[in-house]
Amino acid sequence: MPLAYIALGSNLGDRLGQMREALERLQQYGEVHVLHASSVYQNRAVGMGDEADDFLNAVAEVSTVLEPLELLELCLSVEQQLGRTRSTEGWASRTIDLDVLFYEGAEIESQRLTLPHPRIKERDFVAVPLAELAPELEIDGRRLSEIAGKLCSDELSIYLDKL
Repeated sequence: MPLAYIALGSNLGDRLGQMREALERLQQYGEVHVLHASSVYQNRAVGMGDEADDFLNAVAEVSTVLEPLELLELCLSVEQQLGRTRSTEGWASRTIDLDVLFYEGAEIESQRLTLPHPRIKERDFVAVPLAELAPELEIDGRRLSEIAGKLCSDELSIYLDKL
């Protein structure tokens, strides 16, 4: 089964509980198996102003029989089940956010899904936990450990050792 990496984030309510519940719900369908989860990191709410609560973020390594778009649809379904409402006005606080970051053997660029995720190289709260699980993974010809090491992560701190 192909490996995939899914980013998890939350800044509303029981942030950690919702992230754990999301992983459980992803596995309930039997087509996704969570193999490993990174540490949980706390960081500022990027682009949301000072009033927004901090995010908790982590990354999960999964194996799946689902195709990339099917995995995306499952993630969106779990978000909806956990009360995620999507804002049409830019970034907003959320109970849960699930993003497919990487899917083994897949390079996709469409309106629905781009793989590898185009912002991995820009976001410490994604690159650092992903590098924790897969430091040798290459994105655009660069190892993830190198990408994560070059990002400024001054506002990123470990919240919990493992999700």
